[in-house]
Order: sequence, then structure tokens, then C-alpha cells
Amino acid sequence: MRVQVEVICSPHPREEIKAALQAAGTQLALTADSVSVRMDPTEPRVAVLEFEMRRAAQYKVVDDIFETVKHCAWEFYEDITVRFLKG
Repeated sequence: MRVQVEVICSPHPREEIKAALQAAGTQLALTADSVSVRMDPTEPRVAVLEFEMRRAAQYKVVDDIFETVKHCAWEFYEDITVRFLKG
């Protein structure tokens, strides 16, 4: 299952944001090579983490995803949105 996590960030160094979200993705991903982090070029406060996760009911994993990202991004996150992508 492909997961996308959008994080609205307070002002913080971009490289630290990317490193924190990469760490969160590595903890959650099925394989480490499925993790990607990108910063929105048009909106510098938006970071997007994507990764492939084991197949599971979404309601069973959404809290774990949220808590893991929140723990890794505690210094800068303002809001977190979790999406489950089709296909």
C-alpha cells in the first residue's frame, strides 16, 4: 500500500526536515528504498513523505503512521495529513 504524508512545517532548515521525515519513513516502510521525501517548490512550508507499507486495513495503521511522523518531526510539524494512494 502506498502512503503519502503531507507535513506543514514551521520555519526550520530544509535538510533537517528531510532527514527527520526520511527517518520516519524508514521506520514505517516495507523496504527502505521505497521512501521518498520532497519539499514543495511552490510552498516552502510543505514537505511530502511517501513510502510503501505492508498491506493492512487503513484504520489499523493510520494512528501508527501519525505517531511515528509526529515523533520524528516534533521540532517543526504544525499539521500532518495521511493519505492512502490507489494503485
